[in-house]
Amino acid sequence: MIAICDEAIDVQAACRAVRTDGFGSLVVFQGVVRGTGARGQPVRELYYETYREIALAEMEAIADEVRARWMPCAVAIVHRIGTLHIAEVSVVVAIATPHRAPGFEACAYAIEQLKRRAAIWKQERYADGSTSWLDGAVPSGVRF
Repeated sequence: MIAICDEAIDVQAACRAVRTDGFGSLVVFQGVVRGTGARGQPVRELYYETYREIALAEMEAIADEVRARWMPCAVAIVHRIGTLHIAEVSVVVAIATPHRAPGFEACAYAIEQLKRRAAIWKQERYADGSTSWLDGAVPSGVRF
């Protein structure tokens, strides 16, 4: 399960997508919108934008890397876009492996690579009405 969605993420569906009788470990990372921004300001909501086709291709590549490096395993990566409020889930990475250590390693790798490589951009929207794209702005030339 590799997906970008506009609605609330079904975390249990991501878990079901990777769970099998052969895997004794299921590691799940959930990124949740918090009330304090990256620079300490009160956040009222986040806004995620994406170049969907490029982001999905990169998410698939990351999942392929995880499967190759921590085989055998199963991978689910789901990212939400649009406006998200405090406590809503923005991203889920679920990794199933035979044992816990490779599951934790694979999950950490997948979320770090996703944040670094996927064409998904996050804007913090603050309580005072101001906004800030994190890690810079949406790259110039990208049109949605």
